[in-house]
Amino acid sequence: MKYRKVIAIIPSLALENVENNLKHAGVPGMSVSMVHGYGEYRNYYTNDTMTDCSRIEVYSDTDKVKQIVNAIAQGAHQGLDSDGVIAILPVEEFLHIHEIEAN
Repeated sequence: MKYRKVIAIIPSLALENVENNLKHAGVPGMSVSMVHGYGEYRNYYTNDTMTDCSRIEVYSDTDKVKQIVNAIAQGAHQGLDSDGVIAILPVEEFLHIHEIEAN
């Protein structure tokens, strides 16, 4: 079975919508962290032009990635440059630590 890692950086205000969409789509788990940076959109009201955003990471079977991407995009979409980004990466191996025998 092939896995992918979906990473999304979205405005923190959209986090609740995205979380609800992912839960509704049946995503069993995700990680969320707060990040600070800039990209296509810059916050010119701050000295460093950076914005505070949320970073979401989801590991999934390859066949469920489109559904996850759609759930994220629908939850964050406002039609603005600041809507965020989504990246999909291949995962070489996916292991649950509790299933690995310690030597």
